[in-house]
Amino acid sequence: METFERPNDKFGRFLEKLAIALAIAGGLVLIAVVALNFISIIGRYFFGSPLLGDFELVEVGCAAAVASFFPLCHLRSGNVIVDFVTQNFRVQTNLALDAFSSLVFGCVAAFIFWRMIYGVEDMLKYEETTMLLQFPVWIAFVPVVVSFGILAVTCFYTFVVKTLKVLGRA
Repeated sequence: METFERPNDKFGRFLEKLAIALAIAGGLVLIAVVALNFISIIGRYFFGSPLLGDFELVEVGCAAAVASFFPLCHLRSGNVIVDFVTQNFRVQTNLALDAFSSLVFGCVAAFIFWRMIYGVEDMLKYEETTMLLQFPVWIAFVPVVVSFGILAVTCFYTFVVKTLKVLGRA
């Protein structure tokens, strides 16, 4: 199992601070979602009426919050790894596999980032809104798009760092 090492280069430290800030923002959004649910449940229990569109806001908040944790999770090697096949491999081999997986994950994150940009453009073009609150859907996609962009950069950064370690240059 790989242990987390803080980045020791300027870009890595910047990326870590950005990922931490994004995760904190996601945590605050989750707290707001919990408060919204609490208020809606109280309204339903005491007044027979929940908050209008509470589920729409919960969907939006949860999507933004979950996506905001991805960059920090990857930077800190927090992704789930099933290593029963590779546990007896040499450290360098596992590091090379980790570097490769970061490259593949970075390509996937970059692809999702790219396609979500087009999704946001379509939502703006067609003025798509939620059913009850008539909340513009594109607004909910923006933090997710940003998170996937930062995730892609984080993945490519970890690919470079791990590749340099494999080559003995770090």
